[in-house]
Amino acid sequence: MINTLNETHLHKTLKRIYANKTEGSVMEQPAEGYIADIIRPDGEIIEIQTGNLSSLLPKITKYLAAKRNVTVVYPLAAKKYIETKKDGCLVSRRKSPVSKNIYSIFKELTGLTSVLLDPKFTLIVHESTITEEREQTELCVQSKNNRRRFRKNWLKTGKRLEDTGTEHIFNGTRSYLNLIPKDLPQMFCIKDLLLCAKKNIPGIKENEIRLFVWVCIKTGLIEFIEKNGRQNIYRIKSGLQE
Repeated sequence: MINTLNETHLHKTLKRIYANKTEGSVMEQPAEGYIADIIRPDGEIIEIQTGNLSSLLPKITKYLAAKRNVTVVYPLAAKKYIETKKDGCLVSRRKSPVSKNIYSIFKELTGLTSVLLDPKFTLIVHESTITEEREQTELCVQSKNNRRRFRKNWLKTGKRLEDTGTEHIFNGTRSYLNLIPKDLPQMFCIKDLLLCAKKNIPGIKENEIRLFVWVCIKTGLIEFIEKNGRQNIYRIKSGLQE
């Protein structure tokens, strides 16, 4: 039961779902000096990550070096509820104004660019409905990780999966380039890409598009062409266009 003491409901639920997908899969097993969430009978490793994806890089790198197939499963909070309790009793439940879309995932991928296009690496993103669980406190307190700028009268106690939602599977060049709208000009700037993406995802933010482009440049999918005034002009790297 190593690594399970601080598991959230969200992590445990996804781990159980993916372990049950393939008969003979085992959970919490040693592999290449680490403890893998799930190992399938064919040796493929599945890691469930509900926090910082970049923190998995050492694990993923070691698994890939051992010629193992690696799948990382990530629940993206497309819809989020906040549930606050005190002494076990529900105080409030509300929908969070913050929502994420598939482009939001690229903030998490900035630290994984070295492995994203490895043929043995797969990323599965679920646009999920998640409930963040909080415990109300008598006094305003610092968070457990000491990252709060201002103290608040609650602490996070966990996350709960309500629905797995739409599934996006990333493996190889084309799976990432599929996020580039078909009506985007061959030569484009950030604003061009943002306007095209907004047709399908109205709430998408410019910074999400910038991070998407940054990751695509680092992985060699998009290349910088020239400067046009204050705008950088890009295109899909030569040879990768359909």
